[in-house]
Amino acid sequence: MQMKSHILPAMQALILLLCVAMPVMAGVNPSAVLVHPLDLQDIGAPVFTNFSPRDGLPDTVTVAIRTDRDGFVWAASPAGVFRYDGRHWVGSDDPAMAHWVDSLWVDRQGTLWAAFRSDGLARYDGTRWHVENRRTGLPSQQVRRFAETVDGSGASTLWALTWDRGLMVRRGGRWQADPDNADLPPDSILSMAQTGNLDGRRRQWVGTGTSGLWYRDEGTHGWHKWQNPLLDTAQVEYLLDTTRHGREALWLSVFGVGLCRLDADGLHCLTRKNDGLPTLEIYDIAATPLPDGDAALWVSSRAGLIRVHDGHVQVFDRRHGLPSNAVRGLNAWRSPGGNEVIWLATESGVSRTVLGASAWSTASLLGSGSIGVFGVLMEPDGHGGERLWVGASDDGIGLFEDGHWRQFTAAHGDLPAPSVSMLAVTTGADGARTRWAGLRGGELLRIGDGPVFQRQPTPWPKSNGEAVLDTLARADAGHQEQWFALRQSGIYRLRDGQWKAFSADGVRGQWRVVKLLEQTTGDGRSWLWATTNEGLARFDGTRWTLLGHAAGLPDTNLIGLNLIRDAAGHPVLWLGTSSAGITRVDVRDPQHPVVLPDTLPRAPDPTAYSALADSTGRIYICTNNGVQQLTPTAAGYREQVFTRRDGMLNDECNTDSQLIDSQDRFWTGTLSGLVVYDPHREVSDTQPKPLRITSLQVDGQSMPGPAVHLPAGAKTVKVGFALLSWYREGESRFRTQLLGFDAKPSPWTAEDSRTFSTLPPGSYSLRVEARDHAGNASDAIMVPITVDAQWWQLLSVRIAAVLGLLVLGYGVALLRTRTLRAQRRALERRVDERTAELHAANARLLELSYHDALTGLANRRRLLEQLEQPGNAHAPTTSTALIFVDVDYFKDYNDRFGHPAGDEALRGVAATLLRCAPDDALVARYGGEEFACLLPGTDTAQAMRLAARICVDMAEREIPVPGTDQIERVTLSAGVASAPLASVDDAYRLLREADKALYRAKLDGRNRVRGPDGATTDDRLTSA
Repeated sequence: MQMKSHILPAMQALILLLCVAMPVMAGVNPSAVLVHPLDLQDIGAPVFTNFSPRDGLPDTVTVAIRTDRDGFVWAASPAGVFRYDGRHWVGSDDPAMAHWVDSLWVDRQGTLWAAFRSDGLARYDGTRWHVENRRTGLPSQQVRRFAETVDGSGASTLWALTWDRGLMVRRGGRWQADPDNADLPPDSILSMAQTGNLDGRRRQWVGTGTSGLWYRDEGTHGWHKWQNPLLDTAQVEYLLDTTRHGREALWLSVFGVGLCRLDADGLHCLTRKNDGLPTLEIYDIAATPLPDGDAALWVSSRAGLIRVHDGHVQVFDRRHGLPSNAVRGLNAWRSPGGNEVIWLATESGVSRTVLGASAWSTASLLGSGSIGVFGVLMEPDGHGGERLWVGASDDGIGLFEDGHWRQFTAAHGDLPAPSVSMLAVTTGADGARTRWAGLRGGELLRIGDGPVFQRQPTPWPKSNGEAVLDTLARADAGHQEQWFALRQSGIYRLRDGQWKAFSADGVRGQWRVVKLLEQTTGDGRSWLWATTNEGLARFDGTRWTLLGHAAGLPDTNLIGLNLIRDAAGHPVLWLGTSSAGITRVDVRDPQHPVVLPDTLPRAPDPTAYSALADSTGRIYICTNNGVQQLTPTAAGYREQVFTRRDGMLNDECNTDSQLIDSQDRFWTGTLSGLVVYDPHREVSDTQPKPLRITSLQVDGQSMPGPAVHLPAGAKTVKVGFALLSWYREGESRFRTQLLGFDAKPSPWTAEDSRTFSTLPPGSYSLRVEARDHAGNASDAIMVPITVDAQWWQLLSVRIAAVLGLLVLGYGVALLRTRTLRAQRRALERRVDERTAELHAANARLLELSYHDALTGLANRRRLLEQLEQPGNAHAPTTSTALIFVDVDYFKDYNDRFGHPAGDEALRGVAATLLRCAPDDALVARYGGEEFACLLPGTDTAQAMRLAARICVDMAEREIPVPGTDQIERVTLSAGVASAPLASVDDAYRLLREADKALYRAKLDGRNRVRGPDGATTDDRLTSA
């Protein structure tokens, strides 16, 4: 059998080689050979959902996590155990559980176990915890972990691993010491597993704290040390048994050594040096199945979540959305709907990823420290597969090939400049493909195999603002031409070794050309189109002509350019614009283009970078607020918008960084890296989710279920419920109806509880319904509620009371009437007084809601409301300026001097802004260390001078460090923009422009002021 397993891969490799070689030998273009698409499993990053103390978790590390048989998730921490009910994390109210919990385990019977570090262990029966310790006969109170083994007959045995007394085994409902503990070293037992046929027998394994790996065979007594120099004194943190293609392996998480695999071929360890492990400090291991029948390993570590498949190591950390790089524990669990759910216990809360739930994944984090990805290219790798090229700001070029990334940067001498503005491939008349890279600064590179980056001589001026944004090759009148679009210098053509610069009539100042496109009409004539900052440009073979507002374009600042044929097969240009979304132009007659009516669903943001169509007719529009997918229908297009909520890394796309590959997968560069959407992974969720009752309370006291009984005198009953959806649970909705009391069900809401006060005596049933984010309705739950009557509510007592009232009624009628009148007058006075008090309280609350508690400034809400006011209370033609201010290196300042010092610095910034700003300015804290100053009736130059004065004054300001005699200073970076505000879109465009200017100030070195298009004051602001 082993011989066959070695021969099979060799035969597969030979067949693949022949499949590639035969078409080449036959004279077929190798690029036409069927190419295996890039596997997203080996490149994509999961989408993480994070939970923190804001969601009910303790403000401590979490060290372990498990999902119980009912679907509730439990997290272990030094503060005890916390349960997630689909909406909230809730700690146990049992005082016996208020101990440091090291680990959790769900046994084969579905019982949940908790291991206390020094107080024994506990068992949860679905309703309450049962604690066991020395007082109940437990051999050890220092429990590290649980494990289970299965003997040859299929019977399971539960084990508890201790820090001080070896193993404990549960038999007959009681814990007892393992008889072979004397053979184990006097060491902590950290892990345990069982193999079925490794070395041809069923064997138990334990990992120790300092004495390596030990084993014993089933049916024998006595533990034996597994001898290997690498493990002799190792800390074996976790053990996991796996089987792949019929071969069994024992995986070992060896703290300080690496991830090791023990199989029939011996011991092999993945290390930092040889295999790319990010750290040797690793913890738990879990496995999840892959579509091809294989499995992926997941490892928690101090450097993030590690995925291992076929020897390839991927690392996911805070850059991918984890709350902390230190992942202490993990648990892989399959939901009833078949989704693989991985829960992570980190040192900053809990994180979750549902594998396959999102069709989006993160492909690369290149550029995440700057402004993201600006080039993406997919091509055959020449070996039957594909390779991916990514160009990014400040991070150069990345190449993913054969399951590994390589990065080429200016720092390593590979590139003449660090930031990439374009990646493209062109095909010559001879069919040869040429790769190109454009760099910020204006440099142009040809990328040869190897890869080799060859700097090309070019005639255009080089400057910091220059960049090659696109290139196009075509044959014209027997000549081969190469065209280039430039950020500042317009269009250049290379023909027969001669360069020629092109402009167009009507261009004012710098001509920014973003995209180039060739159209060949039915008569064989070639036309060129270009999107520019002056409108749509057309080249007729002799000259470039600009088409702008007069031609019907709603915006002349154009970005994207693609030709997509309509349902009738007519050529239509889809233009991305800066402020009008997508504009379509019918170019059946290029000499007389026609702007089509705007009948598309409105884009999620006015700035649209591109529109790409896949083979099915779906169109993807990338914007500054997500990706819009348009699916053709008989009536037009059906839209869906994807944002971070759906798994995108960042909502804001970048120019010239979108493509659709051969599998109809959509790739786009964003401000935080490269993401990919695979429509084949977009599955329809039709699985109803479990609906559970989470709490029953009578007058604030918890009651056992499943029914509720209110004794006479009880006032309120509260029923809590949860939908265990494990994905987008914030979109779950509930409705209830108290049968016998409510005439109809309540509206669908997000409320996950129902409270009733002073119900009349009787019997009721509370019907609870739920539906998840996809609209799947769960089975309803019925909660019986019985309310006992007070003595005075009995029928006999009521009859007697009625008779007494009739006898006394006439005598007291007049007195009661006078009393009621007096009470009414008194009540009216009280109502008037309370109404006045309520108005005053509401006014105070409104005032507080518009101010930041720390600095006393207006808050972000106040700023946005001021911006969104119709006409902004100013004439639409009057310029309004906005200054965005950010404290430089504020995180370092907080880390060095503490949060009280950081708060003092923020108050100092607020004071400086108030002192410098004019009286009619709105000064606000935008969030964190960001501030804003809204200046009505102010142009850019005035705002730039004010921003410079603010930065200089702040740099001179002395900031005391609380608790010390120390005085510190901080500096500011500022971004400035101005515009007339005639609409809400204008306001948000002003916000975005000021934010971009702030980005430029940061990128240029901080302590600077930058305005639109990089406008500056002094290059570096210093105090006098």
